[in-house]
Amino acid sequence: MKTLRIFFSAAFLAVSGAGILFTGCQDPIDLTLPDGEIRLIVNGSVGDNQSVYADLSWSVNYLSETANPSVENALVILYENGLPVDTLHHVGKGHYDGDFIGSYAQSYHAAVTLPQNGDLPYGTWRSAPEAMGRCQTIDSIYSAFVPRAPFVREGYYVYAHWTEIAGSGDYYRAKIWRNDTLENAPFNLSVFDDGFLDGRANNGLDLPAIEVAGPDTVGVTYTLEIGSIPLGLFSYLQLLREQTLQVGGLFDAPPAPIVGNIYRDGNPDDFALGYFYASARRQAAVTITP
Repeated sequence: MKTLRIFFSAAFLAVSGAGILFTGCQDPIDLTLPDGEIRLIVNGSVGDNQSVYADLSWSVNYLSETANPSVENALVILYENGLPVDTLHHVGKGHYDGDFIGSYAQSYHAAVTLPQNGDLPYGTWRSAPEAMGRCQTIDSIYSAFVPRAPFVREGYYVYAHWTEIAGSGDYYRAKIWRNDTLENAPFNLSVFDDGFLDGRANNGLDLPAIEVAGPDTVGVTYTLEIGSIPLGLFSYLQLLREQTLQVGGLFDAPPAPIVGNIYRDGNPDDFALGYFYASARRQAAVTITP
């Protein structure tokens, strides 16, 4: 159980011969919140140039100030087209690594099995099988100085050229690293589809070049990654972005757990948090130079 103290404030208006007076009071209200259900958290991926991995932990209460406990006694198996192809080994702090590299158009899912351990959930959870999409190599990445202009700050910017593969139905996620740090704030979560881009090029001629970052200083290195993602993850990340960017306004939807693609065997209503997916990733890097 978790107790949350809320302070209730009230203001009162009084009129006297000397003028208008405001008085107020503040009373604490203690609300006892029930403990939430403990759920397994699985986040992982297999790539066509990056071996399979998975990060496992347990959920904690929303108001908890402790870190999510890691899961260190799991059996994690990767499947390709329904057949086991790799058993991941625990590296430390709930991170599991494998050796398998995926391939385009093949279907992948992971199975996580936990033994009985006190009151913690146990059994086997499986991600939904999803095929690895395709992704074109980034054509180029470069820096350029941009002079001051209306609505434009002067400085060095980083741009990239990239051509989308013809044929509709592709979904992507873009990630950016500044030096060795992934830009991972909620507003950096970037997913897109090929509805408008199908077969077109962000090359400054057909479509504008991709603005990766800027303005920034000489000597800073930026890495751009564009990776294919399944439709399920595309929708999942869109919902995640919407919830994390909420500002608590009157018309914001109430926050709620976002269900991924991982469920316990024999119980389709018992889900784990997180997502396991296949992705073809392409990277390019540049250091800003004068």
